[in-house]
Amino acid sequence: MSSRKMISDKKLFDKIKWSPYGYWNEEKVYVEKRHEGQIQILDAWNGGAEEIAVEAGTRFGKTQIASYIGLKEFTEKLDEIRQGKRESVKGWIVAPTYELTKKIFENLIRWFLKIHPESANAITYRPFPQIKLAEGVWIQGKSATEPNSLLGEELDFLIGDECPRINKDIWMSYLWPRLTSRRGRSVLIGSPFGRTWHHDEYLKLKKIGAGFNFPTNANPYFPKEKWEEAKKLLPERVFNQEFRAMALADAAAVFRGIDAIIKDNALADVKKDHRYVMGVDLGKHEDFTVLVVIDKDNNNVVYFDRFKQIDYPFQKARIKATAERYNNARIIIDSTGVGEPIFDDLRREKLFVDDFKFSNKSKKGLIEKLSIFIEQLRVFIPDNEILIDELKSFGYKLSEAGVVIYRAPQGLHDDCVISLALAVWGLLGAANPMTPLQRELAKAETKKRPDNFI
Repeated sequence: MSSRKMISDKKLFDKIKWSPYGYWNEEKVYVEKRHEGQIQILDAWNGGAEEIAVEAGTRFGKTQIASYIGLKEFTEKLDEIRQGKRESVKGWIVAPTYELTKKIFENLIRWFLKIHPESANAITYRPFPQIKLAEGVWIQGKSATEPNSLLGEELDFLIGDECPRINKDIWMSYLWPRLTSRRGRSVLIGSPFGRTWHHDEYLKLKKIGAGFNFPTNANPYFPKEKWEEAKKLLPERVFNQEFRAMALADAAAVFRGIDAIIKDNALADVKKDHRYVMGVDLGKHEDFTVLVVIDKDNNNVVYFDRFKQIDYPFQKARIKATAERYNNARIIIDSTGVGEPIFDDLRREKLFVDDFKFSNKSKKGLIEKLSIFIEQLRVFIPDNEILIDELKSFGYKLSEAGVVIYRAPQGLHDDCVISLALAVWGLLGAANPMTPLQRELAKAETKKRPDNFI
């Protein structure tokens, strides 16, 4: 580590009162407590690593060290601008959604304002999080789900958060190229979510001392009893992924074997003597309305339609026209909330329509039936990137009461998943036997979670 870098870290500590080596507490007393994992990551950065990949368990301190590195890089390059050594500094914080970029952005900004309190007016959040000190002198938060916003820029540094949930093509085609012309550097962090491109980057970079994997309890501030509680209460697969930071093949997914059910020729026009069922998930607010039609004679998804910002009368007309086109297909529609009047209207039109009211219990049965059909190769889908991405990213969480809640990751859509699940609901067969994941989750539901569990 060069002396210049050491001085830089000491200067930052004097201003922000935090480092991986210790911190000043609320009583303004210095507490020396080394976070060895964060120190290893910082040493790799100070040693000149162009790219660092970190796989770590929840509460390890990924956000904190990534925020610190971003602050360090930005302030050092601001000093170079003042010294006339460069004209600009451009950095991105990228996550699956704008909301998720705020974790690192706000941490970084809180520290930055301790160094430069006069810059408070340079911070904005619309249309995206940004601190802009001058033209070409900024840090911006970017969403990986909006690739068009990732074009045409040159970067000095990039911090990627929740990287395992970012599509590989986004990294290869939109993010990494932004770093090439200015020899930009990157820190890519996240908790494992299966074996993704981020895991591949970690394995590659580990060989040169720039790839790191740490379990949650590598954080010296994490209570030992919470580790034991999590180990006792969570399904083994969930604990291994979320706390041990193990990248398990297909471990994060509710739906397994998705690639095996993709058929290039699944989409098809109506056949006179075939029977069809259509799942309808109605868009609410910024969500999409999705129609999925399955041929009951071969269980192929033969029709897929996704749209939004269309008035309900037009949605009803589109649903009716599709059902009539496919031999008066049976319609299974989400009748929760705004769906109920549309269901009533379609029924008055003498269409073959059933409603499905969502609760956590009914959604659990719906999703688990779809999971069984996918795993047992009993339904087939077209090679549709949006549908496939939703299926692969769809996950679950355990509530404070230990109840399984199926959902899309924060900020992402599940309209395609729900529409497909509604259509599969109309196929013969039940959601039994349970998959191994469902058996583990069922066990987890029976465990009593303490009120103070994290």
